[in-house]
Amino acid sequence: MTEQLYQSLSWIPEYATGVWVTLSAILVFTLLRVGKRQQVGSALFNLGIGVLALIWLYPLITPYFYPIETGLILTLITFGFSIYYYSRLAREVAKLHLLLVPQLIWLSLSTLYLLLVLISKFKA
Repeated sequence: MTEQLYQSLSWIPEYATGVWVTLSAILVFTLLRVGKRQQVGSALFNLGIGVLALIWLYPLITPYFYPIETGLILTLITFGFSIYYYSRLAREVAKLHLLLVPQLIWLSLSTLYLLLVLISKFKA
């Protein structure tokens, strides 16, 4: 079953760059909307900048520390901060949090894929 799931998610690395750029653009759009509704230096805006920085640091860091464990840890950290930002947006800015749903779905799939890669690595 693990192998079948792994095969069904094998497209993720192939499309990762395009998805990464698209999700970054959505997050920038979200930040612009937060800056418009609140103010640019607000805690919510700064949290969004932090999440964006994590997303942009991920491809810069992983080639240098490539073990799959590092990729999984970075994905989990980004996922955690994204969930936190989603919940803060839901409380403070009506409906804007829905723009983060694609990011959360992608991070869920990426986390699952990396877990499967890690499992297959230790099986070998």
